[in-house]
Amino acid sequence: MNWPVLRDLKSMIGFSISKILGVIAIVLAANSNNYWVLFVVALSVMFISVARADKIYKQNL
Repeated sequence: MNWPVLRDLKSMIGFSISKILGVIAIVLAANSNNYWVLFVVALSVMFISVARADKIYKQNL
């Protein structure tokens, strides 16, 4: 990654939220809770954040 991507607030919030949701999903799965499906949401947020970061990176080439 480069500095424009790291300075972009939306992509950094997306990466942070996806990490937090991923950890919560793992904890819930370990406790046999059915809300571990948050992992799918975390993957979706990560996909959107990566797409945004890629777009920003390509604009600054």
